[in-house]
Amino acid sequence: MSKTVAVFIVTILLVIALHAFRSLGPSNIKGRIYSNGGEVHVWAVRGTDSLKATAQNGQFRFSVKPGSWKVMVGTTKPLSDISMTVDVEEGKTMDLGIIRIY
Repeated sequence: MSKTVAVFIVTILLVIALHAFRSLGPSNIKGRIYSNGGEVHVWAVRGTDSLKATAQNGQFRFSVKPGSWKVMVGTTKPLSDISMTVDVEEGKTMDLGIIRIY
């Protein structure tokens, strides 16, 4: 009887552990950019953390820690900059949609 109880307790602990790790999935920021030309760069900044990417086929994606991030988009031709602050929740993807730069 005690072996059955021990197996039951271990099974419950494993289920709880699996659910805990499931919620620790990656957080992301993604978006799509339409511009008049020039190379488009995207930065994500939070405190001392910063990430930079060049939009590929008009799309970008960052894997980030949860929290508030400042996202900046800039092109070289014509010179144009857009910035916004986004709150990213743990395990979710913040889709910024379409960003138009003219």
